[in-house]
Amino acid sequence: KQWYQRRVRDIQSVLVTGTSRGLGLELVKYFVEQNKCSKGQKVKIISCTREMSPELEQLSEEVYIINLDITNLQSAKAATEEVFRIVGGSGLNLLINNAAIIKHGEGVLGCSDAEMTESLQVNVVGQHIVTNSFYPLLKQAAECNSHIPISCARAAILNINSSVGSIYNTSNSSNTAYRVSKAALNMLTKCQASEFIKDGIMSLSIHPCWTDPEKPQAPLTNRDAVEHIAYMIENCSEKHNGMYVRKGLVAMPY
Repeated sequence: KQWYQRRVRDIQSVLVTGTSRGLGLELVKYFVEQNKCSKGQKVKIISCTREMSPELEQLSEEVYIINLDITNLQSAKAATEEVFRIVGGSGLNLLINNAAIIKHGEGVLGCSDAEMTESLQVNVVGQHIVTNSFYPLLKQAAECNSHIPISCARAAILNINSSVGSIYNTSNSSNTAYRVSKAALNMLTKCQASEFIKDGIMSLSIHPCWTDPEKPQAPLTNRDAVEHIAYMIENCSEKHNGMYVRKGLVAMPY
């Protein structure tokens, strides 16, 4: 039996950040499984991580693994050069910005300056660095696939977000630094969407639902969340550009 029932078609290359564990690792496993089941062209799967894990290393024969510190511009530039050698003139179809941190400070008064700074640096500035670094490769893919409608098969950026990024739905101050950073990521996504669409690239902020293997009350496993992301990848289109969505591509309030 296949691990995953949902199929993603027509994507030639995908890059995922934060892949040593958790959702990022599960996304990589998903694309590996898709390649095993595919009778056609295989997806070039690029895994960007700051540190290797035994689970990711087991996939090294089927995945391009690149060292990347998303907060370091020089690291991002070096990773971009490596990715170019992999994808060549075809460019990069899909960038999934998954790498993030969460600080469990107690409310606003319990959130230190250091926690706020680090959260913004990783969850917002890091996404900005990565996206801008890989932008030329996304643009190249969009140009090479100009016959394809705006979609993930052409060129797209998926910023992994959370429900706590919604200002409208905020009713408490738990994990303040994380909340602030995810709300800021929504604005960054909107700015990307408005600027990049002219080059055939769309950008979405997606909430795949709460997953946390260390918390039994979490409603979904990482595998469940990947199924939802796969649906979004397969079905999102230009009308979703700049949106903040959850499973089923249902719009969430900012």
